[in-house]
Amino acid sequence: MRRQIDVSGDATLAALFAELEAYPAPAHAGHAARAETDPVVVPLRMRTQYGVLSFFSTTTVFGTPVDITLSELAIEAFFPADDATAAVLRKLDDARR
Repeated sequence: MRRQIDVSGDATLAALFAELEAYPAPAHAGHAARAETDPVVVPLRMRTQYGVLSFFSTTTVFGTPVDITLSELAIEAFFPADDATAAVLRKLDDARR
C-alpha cells in the first residue's frame, strides 16, 4: 500500500493507510506485525463460521512511472494457503451454482 501511495500520491489511499496503521496489532503477533518489509506474499487468517480460513495475498502492479494510467492499476489476489481453506471455498462455490 505504501508503494501505491508513493506512486500515485492518492490522498484517500494515504488516509486509509493512516487509519489502518492506527489499528492495534494482535497481542500474539509481536513485533513481526509491524515489520518494515516488502514481502512478495502476505498471509491472511480469518475466523469465520466455517472455521479459520488461511489465505496468502499478492499484489501485482502494472506499468512504468512514465505510463500514469497503468501505474495506478493494481490487482490484489487472495489464494487458499491450505487444503482445508481450499475445500471450504470449493464447497461454497458449488453451493453458489
